[in-house]
Amino acid sequence: MSGTIKETLSKAAIFLWMTVGLCYVFLKLPAAVGFNDKELARMVVLHLPCAYVAVIMAFVSGWHAIAYLKKRVLLSDGKAANAASLAALFCLLTTVTGAFFAKVQWGDYWNWDPRQTSVFLLLLIYAAYFVLRASIEDEEKRAAVSAVYMLFAVVMTPLLGYFIPKAMPQSLHPKMASFDSNYRMAIYVFMLPPMLWLTLWIYGLSVRIEKLRLAKLERDL
Repeated sequence: MSGTIKETLSKAAIFLWMTVGLCYVFLKLPAAVGFNDKELARMVVLHLPCAYVAVIMAFVSGWHAIAYLKKRVLLSDGKAANAASLAALFCLLTTVTGAFFAKVQWGDYWNWDPRQTSVFLLLLIYAAYFVLRASIEDEEKRAAVSAVYMLFAVVMTPLLGYFIPKAMPQSLHPKMASFDSNYRMAIYVFMLPPMLWLTLWIYGLSVRIEKLRLAKLERDL
């Protein structure tokens, strides 16, 4: 089977999987337990997978940052930067879906809840990463500095995204809310896998583009 056919089938499978998942979420999934608005709390099924994908792509970026520091291959820097872009995107989507969830549950889009505040700080860390990259013209110096900074961002991602806000005593996020098997299926079967698959497909395309850019750069030297 040719690569084009495989890619087409992969995209079709992602679309079908995501469609089935969304239909399950909005047509089949029962009301959530432990939330003020049990019907609209279904939004958490979209919110949590975005957070998981953000963490996964942060670790992918960190992996390639380490690879660059070890072997000084510019492609590793490009892979780290592209993964960081997707991590930042899904961090932003986590913030947006969380804000809508906050409006539904607590009456305001932004409440300065520890989780909201920590994810906002994480967004600032990612923003600083891209500003740092844009401020350095030399490719090798930019790659080295960015790799070191990205390792810091990777450490802060789970700390600010989960551990630090979880340790805070005052939080609007419900601590006793439970998800039954329907919610676990919606999150871990219908939403997270196709969302991650789609993200990795986009990541693969971005890496191909980076390879072409570096090849052109070598030809021009």
